[in-house]
Amino acid sequence: MTKSDYKFKKFIEPFGLTDSDFDLLINYCEIVQFRKGDIVIHEGVKQNHIYFICKGIIRNFVLSQKGEIITYGFRMEDMLITGYGLHNFKNEFKALVSVECLEPCEMIKIPLTALKFMEENSKDAQKIARHLAEVHCVELVKFIISADTKSLIERYDNLEKLFPNIHQRVPQHIIAGYLRISRVHLSRIKKSRLKL
Repeated sequence: MTKSDYKFKKFIEPFGLTDSDFDLLINYCEIVQFRKGDIVIHEGVKQNHIYFICKGIIRNFVLSQKGEIITYGFRMEDMLITGYGLHNFKNEFKALVSVECLEPCEMIKIPLTALKFMEENSKDAQKIARHLAEVHCVELVKFIISADTKSLIERYDNLEKLFPNIHQRVPQHIIAGYLRISRVHLSRIKKSRLKL
């Protein structure tokens, strides 16, 4: 078992997947590498895979009608990325967001056919799939709600809590865009937080 396989197993373990079911699942998967700037998932394109991040950080984004990039979230080590296509049953599993690598990434590529096979052949797989879908969707809903109900400082602090060292890994203009503020405003917040 590779180090990446082991990380994925540790991620799945709390959900109760048996060792034999995990071995079956991992046989369908492959380890893939992406460069900084690579687009892993394209908005509007049917998804046949999801990914588990072993190393690296990504962002979910969409293009506005004006062609501006709008960042909707980050994912890093020990997290799944789906582009939300996995949950888009009514629209042929097309991704709702694009996914860009913000640094070199190593991921486990998981075919949706393997997940379907697991759901049909493992009593625990359906429970795991449902839980993972719920967690992923709740994260997006929390982002939307916090943008309207939390102060900027609360959102900034939460981002740092969820993604330690994000300021060393992600360009500041991307973080500022995610928080819906200017780079200058982000710089002021960072300086004020350092004084605490």
